[in-house]
This record gives sequence, C-alpha cells and structure tokens, in this order.
Amino acid sequence: MKRSKIIFLLFLIAFSMSLLGIFSDQDVIVSSTFTKVMEVSIMTLIIFIILLVLYYILRKTFSQVKKLKPNQNKKDLTQ
Repeated sequence: MKRSKIIFLLFLIAFSMSLLGIFSDQDVIVSSTFTKVMEVSIMTLIIFIILLVLYYILRKTFSQVKKLKPNQNKKDLTQ
C-alpha cells in the first residue's frame, strides 16, 4: 500500500511538471487540443518513468546502506 502511494505521488509530480512545462512554453502557434493532450501525456509518461527509475535506484541504495550501517557500529568488547 505504501509503494502504491509513492508511485501515485510520483505520477502526480510528473503530471504537474509536464503541465507546468506546457503552460510555460505556450507559443503563438495555435495547435489543436488533441495535440496538447498528447504532448502532456507523453511528457508525463517520460518524466514518470525517469522518476520511477530514480526512486528504485535510491531505494535499493538506501537499503544497502542500512544493511551495512549496523555492522560498522559494532564495537569489539573483548579489548
């Protein structure tokens, strides 16, 4: 359940970034609504995939760090 919330949040971030990009890049050229919707969809998909890959890379990295951290903190009490 927690992963689905994070994935949905990443999707919302990607969607908002693509909308921000579309609104900030409005030109004088008039395009159809279908073209704008497809542009937002494709940008959202690309940004979402990039964010998802980064999320899984960081999650894997932090899980490896958590596994290593307790081993480094053990003290030798025999001295």
